[in-house]
Amino acid sequence: MNTLSHASVSRSLRKLFLGGLVVTIPIVLTVNALLFLFRLLDGLAQPLAQAVLGRTVPGIGVVITLAVVLFAGFLFSFGPLKRLLDSAEQVLDAVPVVGLVYGTTKKVLSGIGRPGSEHAFQRFVLARLPGRTTPGFLTGSFTLRERDGQERALCTVYVPTNHLYVGDVVVLPAEDVIQTDLSVEDGVSLMLSAGASVPRVVRQRT
Repeated sequence: MNTLSHASVSRSLRKLFLGGLVVTIPIVLTVNALLFLFRLLDGLAQPLAQAVLGRTVPGIGVVITLAVVLFAGFLFSFGPLKRLLDSAEQVLDAVPVVGLVYGTTKKVLSGIGRPGSEHAFQRFVLARLPGRTTPGFLTGSFTLRERDGQERALCTVYVPTNHLYVGDVVVLPAEDVIQTDLSVEDGVSLMLSAGASVPRVVRQRT
């Protein structure tokens, strides 16, 4: 009995540790990457501003960093550079740890920030599952044509199972997906706070 108890605790700790890694590693990598980019660009911009204007310009590094990130997003969204980026992502996906971190981070961030994406989170919803109702993100909808010719409206919902970065995609009848007035950003906040940030009143959308 003692051995079983120790094994159970060990499994729980291992699961919590892995869950924590999945959440914290993408955040740490993203913050460090932005800090590195800011320091690099600010270090180049301030001497240039000093030479041209005769003084440093506070905040210029932040502005240039935002401009570079936005420009990179625009540049790699179209044409040959997009194909180059897709090829590079395939290489990254083949690297075990890097592929997992990069892939999960990219999927979640693209879901939040790119409404036109095929993988985008369209809105925050409540999904009626057997025995429970769980929060999730509507990712799409389609019509199922059955053998007898009848049609059913179905929805695909992403349901996070470990904070936000790991989850399941479930297919539900449209009537089992409760639309809410919460934005995707509100839903992300709710997930990351383990439900603590839920407002007192959530309204159902039609």
